[in-house]
Amino acid sequence: MKKISSFVMLSCLISNLIFFYSYATPITDMNEVLIQKNENEVTKIVRNHHPRQDNLWIQYYPLTTALRKNIVISDVISPDATWENYSGIQIDRHRSEIETPENYDDSHNHYQNILSEVLNFQENSNAVSIWGDSYAVADQSKAWGGFFSARSGVTPFLPGAAFETYVPENAEIKNEPEKYDTQLTGIEIDVLNGGLPGVYPNMSKTGLQIVGFGNPNSMAIEVRCEDTDKEGVSPDERKGVWESGIYFKNSLAPYGRVLVTDFEKAKIGLDFRNTLFSEGTISFKTQQVGTGILLNDGNSGEIYGGQRWNEGEDLNDWLTLRAGNGGIRIVSQDNTRELVAIDNFGGIYLNGDIYLNGKKLPDYSLKLFSPIIVLLALLAFLTYKVIKLSMLIKKVSFQN
Repeated sequence: MKKISSFVMLSCLISNLIFFYSYATPITDMNEVLIQKNENEVTKIVRNHHPRQDNLWIQYYPLTTALRKNIVISDVISPDATWENYSGIQIDRHRSEIETPENYDDSHNHYQNILSEVLNFQENSNAVSIWGDSYAVADQSKAWGGFFSARSGVTPFLPGAAFETYVPENAEIKNEPEKYDTQLTGIEIDVLNGGLPGVYPNMSKTGLQIVGFGNPNSMAIEVRCEDTDKEGVSPDERKGVWESGIYFKNSLAPYGRVLVTDFEKAKIGLDFRNTLFSEGTISFKTQQVGTGILLNDGNSGEIYGGQRWNEGEDLNDWLTLRAGNGGIRIVSQDNTRELVAIDNFGGIYLNGDIYLNGKKLPDYSLKLFSPIIVLLALLAFLTYKVIKLSMLIKKVSFQN
């Protein structure tokens, strides 16, 4: 299939800019742009007073990491930076106090350092706005297709700090750790669907698609923190840990499914063998039939919690095992003997010895005990019927 990539267009634009500005020029105005090309064919485009003017990597200061670059585009958003609307007309910046979830579309301020865009009017063609491709050739080399980071911190820009001189004159920088707060998003992927819903047989609409090629790969998604691989660091000491792994917030269709697999066979579904959870490995909210753990679409039964009966007076929470088509059974650890079986007609089948208060009941006791069990079961059944009949009479009386 054809691929239309605006990355090529962006490269051409940068090349044209380099043609006209081949060497560094001094910056005398905050909005003036510096385009520099040095002897190593490294190009940087810098607007406003950014540390990149002095070839400083603010991301790696003060580490001794070995760094290399090709094209760098840098900018500074000063407090008096101007803004425009969709048609290029200059407008005032929106104030944060008027921004709400209901009017967010029209009330926020959005900046992009690089905007690569494509309009695709050709059917059966993949329009790729940005394509990053990295090729690991040498043995033991590494390759990243893309790298994104969102960071916050005011310390490097405080008076006397390394980057104090790069703070715009009209910017107010305060050292208030107890109040300082920002919002960080490593990468946002928006899918703006103006066509048919992305459900079969319509074409798919996917937020993030991860495709493996060649030999078997490792993890499709891996969540790490700053010192994931460091030994001797306790869970409470690790830096950059996450509050949640995957979070859905008011974003799933009523007919949707949180997690779906579509392959015939794998080794393990959820593997938590290396983790001990303090408040439950899995926590479910259930209420009666159909809201618990279904086995074979419910044909083999269900485990659920909630009230004992839908219209019962007992409001306590119960753990209920709903029998499968054949019933419920308990087998030995080696799966060779059936210890207990209960059918859907109330039949209970015990295969083994019975102990009462730690003492084994002899066989003759079992013979005497069996009629007692039958009488107790019959009495319980009659009591249940009487209660149901009483509730029905109350219901009829209330309606009349």
